[in-house]
Amino acid sequence: MTLATLLTLLFAAAPAQASAAAPAAREPAAAPPPAAVTPAPAESIAGDAAPAARADPCDGVASLPEDDGCAGAPLCSPRQRAKLACDLRDAMEKRYVFFPVKGRLLAHGGTPSFDSRAHLDACVAEERAIAREDDPLRFYDRMRRCTAAFEDGHLLFGAPVRLPQVALGFGLRLADGGKIVIANREKKLVSYLAKVSGLRGVDQVLAVGNEVLEIDGRPAAEVVEELARFVPASSRGARLERAVDAVTRRDFAYPQRRTATLAVSVKGVRRVVELPWWISPDAAGHVMASRYVRRTGIVTSDLLAWRYDQGKDTWDRDPNAAQGYLRTDPILAPRDARGLTEELDEGDRVAVRVGEVVRRRDRAFCYVQILSFLSETLHAAGDEPRPFGAVLEGFVGECKDKGLDLVVDLRQNTGGYIAHSSTVAAMLSEPGEAYPGGALVLRATTQNQLVYQQRMPPPSAAPARAADDAFEPRKIVEAIGLAQRERRDYTPAFLEGPVRASDAVGGYEGRVVVLTSPSCMSACDRLAGMLRASRRAVLLGGPTEGAGGSQQEAKNLGARWTDPDGLLSLSIPNAAMGVQPLEPGAPLAAHAERSAEEFFAALAFENRPVQPDVPYATSVEDITGHNRGWLEQVEAVLFEGRAVHEGIAGF
Repeated sequence: MTLATLLTLLFAAAPAQASAAAPAAREPAAAPPPAAVTPAPAESIAGDAAPAARADPCDGVASLPEDDGCAGAPLCSPRQRAKLACDLRDAMEKRYVFFPVKGRLLAHGGTPSFDSRAHLDACVAEERAIAREDDPLRFYDRMRRCTAAFEDGHLLFGAPVRLPQVALGFGLRLADGGKIVIANREKKLVSYLAKVSGLRGVDQVLAVGNEVLEIDGRPAAEVVEELARFVPASSRGARLERAVDAVTRRDFAYPQRRTATLAVSVKGVRRVVELPWWISPDAAGHVMASRYVRRTGIVTSDLLAWRYDQGKDTWDRDPNAAQGYLRTDPILAPRDARGLTEELDEGDRVAVRVGEVVRRRDRAFCYVQILSFLSETLHAAGDEPRPFGAVLEGFVGECKDKGLDLVVDLRQNTGGYIAHSSTVAAMLSEPGEAYPGGALVLRATTQNQLVYQQRMPPPSAAPARAADDAFEPRKIVEAIGLAQRERRDYTPAFLEGPVRASDAVGGYEGRVVVLTSPSCMSACDRLAGMLRASRRAVLLGGPTEGAGGSQQEAKNLGARWTDPDGLLSLSIPNAAMGVQPLEPGAPLAAHAERSAEEFFAALAFENRPVQPDVPYATSVEDITGHNRGWLEQVEAVLFEGRAVHEGIAGF
C-alpha cells in the first residue's frame, strides 16, 4: 500500500475545511474525496453491528524494524510509532464515550460518514508506512490531526513533558465575518524590534485592528484553515477561533523558517514586514525539539511570557506586556471595567468579574463575567476563599434587591464543574418556577464503576445525595454493572431533577441577557443549553462550541490517558452531558432515566452548539474600541426594544 493511499485513508474520515468567511456559524462541510475504507453499518446504541472484516494494522507491530538506522533517536522507528498509535487507538476504543456514536453525531452537522475505528486504524497504518522519521515533532503533528478529526474539544492531545512553544509576539482575532486582524501585541517586544532590529515602521504595521492579508505568501485564511486540522474542537466556529490563536503562538506545526513574512493592510495600504519567530527557552535542551532548533536557528526571547497553558495566557494581564484587545476583556471600557470586582480562583487567576454598570440615569444593569467554572472557591485579592456558588448568589441577590436586570458574560468560559452550571441556572430562576435540568450518560466501563464507587460515602456516613437523586453514586455503580452484564456500551441517561430557584437568592425576577460565543464550552455549553431550553434568558452572540463530553474522575482514576513510556497523553471524555427539553404540559424529569438511544437522539449537545436568540460576532470596532459593539447590543436588547423570540421570561 502506498503512502498516498494511506494518507487518503487517514483524511477521508476528517471533515473538509470550508472557507473562514463565516466563523460564527456552523456550516455543513463539503464532502471529502471517497474513502478507501469500508464504512461501518448504521450504529446501534445497544450494540453496533460489526464492520466488514478488514486487516488490523496493529497485527505484527512487534515485528516491524526496531532501528533502521535510527541510532536510538526518539520516535524514529516504525515499530515505536506504530505501537504508540495502537495504544492510543485501544485506549480511545475502550474509554471514549462517543466512540460508538461519533459518526452519528457528526452527521447531524453535515459531516460525511465517520468511522471511529477505521479512522484510528488509518492513523496506525500511516505510521507503519513511514520507514524512518527524522523529526519526532512531525509524529506529534500526525497524532494531533488524528485525534482532532473526532471534532471534540475535550480530546486534548499533548505530551506529558510539554513541547516547546513558538511565538511571534502578537495575537490575532477573527472579526467582521472572516477578517483576521491584529488584536494585541507584546509591547516590549515590538519596541525591541523597532529599536534594536531596525524594523522600520513595525509599530504602525502591528497596530491593533490592522487586517493580516497574507502569511508567508499565502492568504491568511488559508493558513488558518491548515492549522484548524490540528485543533481539537466540537464545532467549526470553535476550531477557527483556536486556529487563529495558533497562527502566532503554538506548540505544533512548527515553522520551518526563522522568520514569518506578513502582508498587512495599514489604513488601506498593503505593507509587508518580516518578523522573527521565537521559541520557549526549554526548546534547545528538549529531546524532541533540539534537532529542530539546530536546523532552523530559531532563538528564544525573555521579552515574551512563556506560559504552558496557551488557552489561559489571557487570564493574566500584565500591563507591561500585553497591549490591545484580549479575549477575556469585559464589555466595558477600561475606566468602567476598573470598577468591577475581580474574583480569583485557587491559582489566583481571574475567574469571575462582577459589578453594577450605570450607563446613564435610566440605564443600569448588573454584569457578571464568568471565565471558568473550574474552581471550587473564589476570593478577592487578600480575602478568604468562599464557595464558588455563594459568591455569585450573593451578587445576584444584591441585584435582585436593587431591581436591576442582569447580563451574564459567558463568551470565554472554558467550562469546569458541572454542578456550577446547575447552581447558576438555579440562582437565575424565577420564584415558583421549575425548569428542565441536565442529563448524563456514561460508558459502561470498569473504570467508571470504580470512579463512582470511590464517590460512595462509607456505610456509617450520611449519604452525600438524596436516595431519589438520579446522580446518587450507588445507583450509577449498579447501572454500570447491569449494562456490563447485558453487554451494552452505555448506562441509561440519568436525568437531573427540575431546576428551581436557589434558597440563597429566593427567585430572581429581573431580565437576563447571556453573552455566548464559540469559546463557551463544556459546562458553559450546558448552562447555555439549560437557559435556552427554559427560555429564562436571551442568548446574545455566537453559537456555543457544542462540547458535550465530561471527564468523570476520582483519586488515582483520571480521565487522561498516557502511554507507558510517557510520550503521549490524551484527555478522554468517559461521560456525556445533555440538556432536557422543555415540553409544555409534560412533567419535568417524570422518569429518572431515559435510554442511551434517546439521550444521543435528543438530549446530547456534543457537536450541536446552542444557538443564540440574537446573533452577533466580534467586530473590528470591538477590537479597537473595548467591545463597544457588544455593549451596544446589550443596551439594544435591554433598553431599546430589540426584538427577541416570544416566550423568554421578562421580555
